[in-house]
Amino acid sequence: MDSQSSPSQQNRKPWLGLVFILASVSMIWLTILPRIGQVPTVRMRIDSNQAAGINPTAVFYSDHPSMRETERKIESIVNHSDGVFWAPSWP
Repeated sequence: MDSQSSPSQQNRKPWLGLVFILASVSMIWLTILPRIGQVPTVRMRIDSNQAAGINPTAVFYSDHPSMRETERKIESIVNHSDGVFWAPSWP
C-alpha cells in the first residue's frame, strides 16, 4: 500500500475542517447559548436591558444615553485623585 494520500483525500481535508467548524459554531449557537439565556441571573439582565430599551444586537457603550454622565464621572475621578487608574500625576 502506498503511504501517501490520494489527491481526492487531500482535497477533502479543508472541507472536513470547515464542516467541523460550522457544526461546532452551530451547536454552540443553537443549543448552548439559548440555555445560558435561561439561567436566572442572565435572564434578569436580559429582561432589565429590554425594559431599559437597550437594543442587544449592537451595543456601543459610547452611544448609550447614560455614557456621557459616566464619562464625566470617570474624568472627575481621574483628575481629582492621584494614581487612580494608573494615571500619571501632572504638575
